[in-house]
Amino acid sequence: MYDSLSWLQLLVVMLGAVAGGAVNALAGGGTLITFPILTAVGIPPVAANVTNTVALAPGYLSGTLAQRNDLKGQRRRLFWFVPAAVAGGLVGGLLLLNTEERIFG
Repeated sequence: MYDSLSWLQLLVVMLGAVAGGAVNALAGGGTLITFPILTAVGIPPVAANVTNTVALAPGYLSGTLAQRNDLKGQRRRLFWFVPAAVAGGLVGGLLLLNTEERIFG
């Protein structure tokens, strides 16, 4: 596994989180900042991926709520996209749980 992080590593992760959150708020793609930082400070790739995904979930929810007026009238599309998203999430989760750390990295 990994040891606890130093103050400098915690500072780098914190600044990366702020930068990733800002990028996600503006255009998306903050994972391109946060995931490499998490792995650079020594967090194993699978743990970094899970941490990154859990950390982004509230932002996705708040973004959806903020855009709810723009989403009105899109119910029909949900019948296509929700099953595909659920299937993709399940397959991705199963692959993540059943892939060795070395291969995932």
